[in-house]
Amino acid sequence: MQYYPEVPMWWYGAIGSISFAFLCITIKIIPTQLPIWAAIIAIILSFLLSVPISMLEAITNQHLSAAVAYDLLAGYMLPGRPIAITIFKTIGYLTICQGSNFAGDLKLGHYMKVPPRIMFIIQIVPTVITCVWTTFIQEWMLNNVEDICTPRQEQGFVCPGPTVFATASVMFGAIGPHRLFSPGAP
Repeated sequence: MQYYPEVPMWWYGAIGSISFAFLCITIKIIPTQLPIWAAIIAIILSFLLSVPISMLEAITNQHLSAAVAYDLLAGYMLPGRPIAITIFKTIGYLTICQGSNFAGDLKLGHYMKVPPRIMFIIQIVPTVITCVWTTFIQEWMLNNVEDICTPRQEQGFVCPGPTVFATASVMFGAIGPHRLFSPGAP
């Protein structure tokens, strides 16, 4: 592996900068109610938590989720904004998950003697393709599958993951953690 050239840090910086620019543009164009400063806080927290959570997962083979912590923090920071809280949690939680998975894939590539630059490319290119393709498929399904995400959907497209996200956004965004967990709350 020492004969293969390493991936330059500016490649990671370029991907991160482009992704952050898309995030900021999306937050501003779509009415998400999420201020950019809150997105930056979610990213900073993800950077701080990524290594400890990844180490715990590597050592114990148990996934430690920070999703509820992101919900709680965003609920106090952005009260009354359920969509913003969902996006805050998505940015923070999925950054940790994807970073941990990416590190594991790079480790596997190292063990299998795949050159680092090739490993980087075969991680990034499918990710970009998947982002676009998944968006088109999701949009098609939401417009063409009858009763999608309802309990009566015949083929079983009941959407349990989005239901959990929606419940959390209502609980921490619309109701708010201050009404649930603060002193004097029921």
